[in-house]
Amino acid sequence: MFPGDWGDYSHLYELPFVEHLSWVVLALNRQEEVRDVASSSDPQEAALEMLRQRDEVEDKPQHEAFTDEEVLTLIYSLNRTMQSMVTYGRSISSLLQDVREYNNHDSLFKAIRMVRTVIGCSTAMRHLARAQIRSDKRFFKHLQAAFKGPSKKPMIGLEPMRYVLLMLREMGLNDLSEKDLEHLMVDLLKVYPRAPGAAKNLSAQYQRSKKIKTI
Repeated sequence: MFPGDWGDYSHLYELPFVEHLSWVVLALNRQEEVRDVASSSDPQEAALEMLRQRDEVEDKPQHEAFTDEEVLTLIYSLNRTMQSMVTYGRSISSLLQDVREYNNHDSLFKAIRMVRTVIGCSTAMRHLARAQIRSDKRFFKHLQAAFKGPSKKPMIGLEPMRYVLLMLREMGLNDLSEKDLEHLMVDLLKVYPRAPGAAKNLSAQYQRSKKIKTI
């Protein structure tokens, strides 16, 4: 996983989100707890109950196969990709998949905005090398802007909504009506403000999220 210097972890951003999360679970030596949750009669409720009791979770040593530096970089990179999920509605690995399949530089720059070390992964380096050979000034202008990080413009509290939409997708809930979606997001979860046009706006976000190939 980590050949060479401990700081060389940009390749983690190319891992599918579930695989990335799995490595973190293993590094933290929490695989037994995950197995217990998965084998329970109601895994979702078991996971929620674990979160409710998180202050009582007993500390344990990390997995012996992982160094402190490896655990740190795994957790940090997972944190950044989850932030990407609530900022852009996609994980960093999903954005990079878009780059590989469609040469979508907008997705590449979004990933770099979220975390600058993405520039070191193989997908980013291929496009960087190509732009260098072609003296692509437009590419490097956008790259320079991406290195400034995410926009500081307030997202009007939409981050929780984006995350919920991803979870609905992962749970296979792809056919909610406008009314049901509004009730869930506005009344129950309170991740979207009650306002005129809320149902239509939520429905548009919902339909858009379903078109993304992978989180």
